[in-house]
Formats: sequence, structure tokens, C-alpha cells
Amino acid sequence: MDRLQEKTTAPYPPVGADGGQSLSQKPNQSIAEGVTEHKPPERDLEEILRQISRVNDPAYLPTVSMNDLYEQVYPGRPPVVDGLLYAGTYLFVGAPKVGKSFLMVQLAFM
Repeated sequence: MDRLQEKTTAPYPPVGADGGQSLSQKPNQSIAEGVTEHKPPERDLEEILRQISRVNDPAYLPTVSMNDLYEQVYPGRPPVVDGLLYAGTYLFVGAPKVGKSFLMVQLAFM
């Protein structure tokens, strides 16, 4: 009978979070009083100067997130040939001797 009434859980929790938090380590304040308490102003200035020198470096390549790219609105490009060709690179391909060069010459002199 004593064996059935005995506590069957482990006396020590296997994980630190399983045992609960100690009340003696409970902080008195949840928000810091001063800004300088965690990060002194000199450190902020050093960080700002480091960022400025990194941006001014000729090898610096700015990164842009995909969300910024999707949200960016780009202006329209004026057409080279109204309703047909816009500025950029096009591949004009086809079988040999079907008139590709002739068509390009005609478009160039329009």
C-alpha cells in the first residue's frame, strides 16, 4: 500500500522551465528608468559612426527586402514605337530567311 501512495513524479524537473520561477529573482521594475542604464550615449554615437562609415565605403551594397521591392511603384517607360516597342532589350528570333532583318529595317525607318 505504501508503494501506491508514494509520489511517482521525478523529484527534480528535467528541464529548467519545468520547475517554475524563483520568487527571489523577481524584478522590482519592469521598465528601465533611464536610457543610459542599458546603452550609454557614447556607445550609440560609436554605432552611428560605424554605420555611416560602412555606408560611405565604396564596396557597400545596400540591401532591399522583397516587401520594399513589391511596394515600390516604378514610373512607366515611354514607348519607342507607340503600342509596340518599349525601351529595353528584346530577342527577335525566327527561322532563317523569313524576313527578320527586313522587318527591323522597316521599323527603324518609321
